[in-house]
Amino acid sequence: MPHRRLLLFIADVEGNLTAVRQTLQRVCESAALPTPEVKWVESPPEGLSDGGWHAAELALPPAPGRKSRKSQQPFLEEQLDAMTQALAQDFQERALGVFVDREHSYARTCTSGPGKPAKAVEGEVLDVVRQAARWLDVETGLLARMLGGGDTARNLLAAAVDFGGEAAAPARPPEPDEDDRFVEAKLAQARVYMQQYLSARK
Repeated sequence: MPHRRLLLFIADVEGNLTAVRQTLQRVCESAALPTPEVKWVESPPEGLSDGGWHAAELALPPAPGRKSRKSQQPFLEEQLDAMTQALAQDFQERALGVFVDREHSYARTCTSGPGKPAKAVEGEVLDVVRQAARWLDVETGLLARMLGGGDTARNLLAAAVDFGGEAAAPARPPEPDEDDRFVEAKLAQARVYMQQYLSARK
């Protein structure tokens, strides 16, 4: 299984992959990037389909080092937020994107909905997968197996034991806006994590 994966989750799109491709093509063209191949995830977990989510995966090109690419050429995964927001706008439904690079222990997730500001979190893979699972309202282990299985899923199960319960539900304060506070705290570290991630790929 590849170390780098990018999945997009869309609510209630009725299998219209052609429309998804058109949205992604518009985003990629605006960033001067070729449109990647996209396909529905085969046999998605029951918990995901039960929640009304459809999952699509983008075929990521090999990741070149900074020195082997054009100086200002963006990476496809850097368009995760733009793709997620465009899908939410075009389909008028909730959308969520997740990019995972297990080799560098880096991940980013973004969620957006029609008429709502986007939220994004990036950092260590396990932390980001937990947050994405909360936004999707699915078990963390389910999402971990979709994104990479293996060590990622096993580490999440171990974390669940350490926390004394499901890893997707760490202790949280009783305030109703805890999720927003969590996002704000993670966003405060976003630039640092991105710089560390990009530096590791030089």
